[in-house]
Amino acid sequence: MTGLWSAATSGDLIADRRYAWGDAALTDGDFIAARDLFEQTVEQAPHWPPAYYALGKACLEAGDDAAARKALEQVLALDEADRLGAGLLLARLEGQASRAAMPDSFVAALFDEYAPRFDAHLVENLGYRAPRLIAELLASHPAHAPSIIYDLGCGTGLMAQAMPGPAQWFGVDLSPAMLAEAEKTGRYAALEAAELHAWLLARAPVSADLVLAADVFCYVPELEPVFAQVARVLTPGGRFAFSIQTHEGEGVVIGADMRVHHAPGLMRAMAARHGLAVLAEEQASTRRDRGMDVPGALYLMAKAAV
Repeated sequence: MTGLWSAATSGDLIADRRYAWGDAALTDGDFIAARDLFEQTVEQAPHWPPAYYALGKACLEAGDDAAARKALEQVLALDEADRLGAGLLLARLEGQASRAAMPDSFVAALFDEYAPRFDAHLVENLGYRAPRLIAELLASHPAHAPSIIYDLGCGTGLMAQAMPGPAQWFGVDLSPAMLAEAEKTGRYAALEAAELHAWLLARAPVSADLVLAADVFCYVPELEPVFAQVARVLTPGGRFAFSIQTHEGEGVVIGADMRVHHAPGLMRAMAARHGLAVLAEEQASTRRDRGMDVPGALYLMAKAAV
């Protein structure tokens, strides 16, 4: 049963103190102590989802998958919207990467909290460069200047700021707080808070010259429906440029960074199924994680001209 709860406090001082100590132990790598402290937190605050989520993480790090699964399932029982992302950890345990593992409520909550410090943290601390790399990829394959651009998962508007020009930009993002930052750029004709596939479904056919998705698909496990809609809304000769996080295996996985990693072969196969020609495919890292470049790739595709 989903209820109202605060991520900041359980409402019980003793439970909060145990939780803080457990969080410190988890950060220090003392997973046994963390597990014990989170178990005490759960006993003291049995209806508080963050306690079970933290317990699940500690059990997972300690190598007790069964206990981790039990704790994470309790998170979902207490919060069906899964604002903490317990489904992601369960997906890692099960080796699956479905849309249910990355619920809209989790992504929206994550970026609503992140919005005020997003640009500085992402660019300065994580070396985020997806907008610049995509802009450079487009410039290296010149075409007619686009009039209408759809910016999927536009965030704070970094992609639009990386591409000067007179085009009309239309942005969509799950996070209203991120959209409020994008509005400040003055680059968008319209911005809307929505899930990107649903937003594309509502667009008119043959309505965009360019569709962009910078560092967005790491939150979208199932890209087939997105490709279908992109192909539908693109004008003849229109282009589709995006980045993905990659992995060396097949299919789609949830990585240790809790993001979706797609196999490059999937992109080529989906492009072929939806009438999109692959103009460019480049290995590229769009950001760092824990000081290491995250493996990824850039794509530029085009819809056949009439």
